[in-house]
Amino acid sequence: MGPRPLTIVIAAVLLALEGLIGLGYAGIAVGQIRMSRAVVGLGVAILMAAFGLLLLVVARGVFLGRRWSRGPAVVTQLILLPLAWSFKGGATTWVSVVLAVVAIAALVGLLHPRSTAVFVGSTSDKPQQ
Repeated sequence: MGPRPLTIVIAAVLLALEGLIGLGYAGIAVGQIRMSRAVVGLGVAILMAAFGLLLLVVARGVFLGRRWSRGPAVVTQLILLPLAWSFKGGATTWVSVVLAVVAIAALVGLLHPRSTAVFVGSTSDKPQQ
């Protein structure tokens, strides 16, 4: 594969950033566990850690142009858009704007024609004969 299009690099960087934020939130959740709600706190920490790790794996796949990574990356961004809407209003409006801008930018990078050419043209997922 030649040089990667900037659209794929941007999408991969945004996905990796989202993954790192998920891992950071998992760390914060571990620090906030209270005995009265230990199961819930631990569950949130595990879920966010898994989400963050999965996004990092997907970001690597997107960066390498792996065909399998595009679907999970797009679905994740489509889930983030209604989540961003839920933060709209009051003191959390800035969270809404940041989430929406990152999700839309990642979607544009993933669905751009140059990115599509890389994902569709990738032969690394085809079995060797």
